[in-house]
Amino acid sequence: MRLLFAIKGLVIAGGGAERVFVDVANALAACGHDVHVATFDKPGQALFYDLDPAIPVHLLGAGDPGVPTPRSNLPKIMIGIRKLARELKPDAAVAFMHSTYVPVAFGLMGTGVPLVLSEHTSAAHFNQRPLQRALVRLVQKRSYAKTVVSDVIRSEHPPHWRDNIVVVPNPVDMDTFRRAQTIAPEKLVLCVGGLRFEKGQEVLIEAFDRIAGNHPDWRLRLVGDGVTRPQIEKQVSQSIHGDRIEIAGVQKNVAREYARAAFAVVPSRYESLALVAVEAMASGRPVIGFADCAGPAKLIDDGINGLLVDPGDDRAGALAEAMDRMIRVAELRQSMGSRAPETVIEYSADAVIAQWEKLLSAAAHGSPIPAGSA
Repeated sequence: MRLLFAIKGLVIAGGGAERVFVDVANALAACGHDVHVATFDKPGQALFYDLDPAIPVHLLGAGDPGVPTPRSNLPKIMIGIRKLARELKPDAAVAFMHSTYVPVAFGLMGTGVPLVLSEHTSAAHFNQRPLQRALVRLVQKRSYAKTVVSDVIRSEHPPHWRDNIVVVPNPVDMDTFRRAQTIAPEKLVLCVGGLRFEKGQEVLIEAFDRIAGNHPDWRLRLVGDGVTRPQIEKQVSQSIHGDRIEIAGVQKNVAREYARAAFAVVPSRYESLALVAVEAMASGRPVIGFADCAGPAKLIDDGINGLLVDPGDDRAGALAEAMDRMIRVAELRQSMGSRAPETVIEYSADAVIAQWEKLLSAAAHGSPIPAGSA
């Protein structure tokens, strides 16, 4: 199949969705498909991500890295995608995240190219964004399918919007992370994710502050970057344990980060699947997350591969208690870590890419969504 994949940007570090995008595109190309990638990035910029150099990249020049795309540039995106579709004549197109798939969907109207939308955030993201939600539902109705990363996220949609929603989890190269299982961890708590309000790093820092005095040889490491970095840096500078809190920025070798850590924390307020939790578990590291967040709640089996925290009225306090328990009880930490890899085997790259192939083949041939997918 000839496939056109679109995403907002790849020239700077984004988040889990960008890594998934590249992994899926690379894997489908390795399977023999003719994959093309389109981004809103401007020409002349090198990609941050390791996209297969054999995959042609079409830079539409309609956006700057790390900032919202101006509405005035949306016509340029739609025209550019439409032109690409006419030149390439793809059998199917895939657009990742609503900031991409909304203008791409309008650009493809009338071309006959079936479009698969790929959403990587929780429906909670749209609670205070009614216009975005309306646009997402409009283009979903006119598209072949929309993928979400878990059945929990699918269930967040009203029943009458679920007919063309397909659950396709994020793929993880288990071999990449399996190596960490043989490495002795440091006394290090790890959090991987973009520095954004919904990711909840400020809650994690407050929780660490509450227990750090009881565990003077433990450190907290934040891997990632984003819009809340100034606030996070200020919080760390004001912490009495700030010298034990590391803001590491973006790290390309995330497998090495999990190998160093004793356990990982996903302090998100909302999260679709929590790819970092899958990666941590594949690395043999237990994970702590909140029960009111869809991603961790889907992945964490409390006491088996991590700890699921009821936030109650004191989110930071509840998290601090779970972290303190994880640090104090080494046997619990080790037993959960040893069981963690087998609990995420369904997210192996081979299994997930097979789902993508099946879905895109059905879209290309105009067939119904494969049984068991929606």
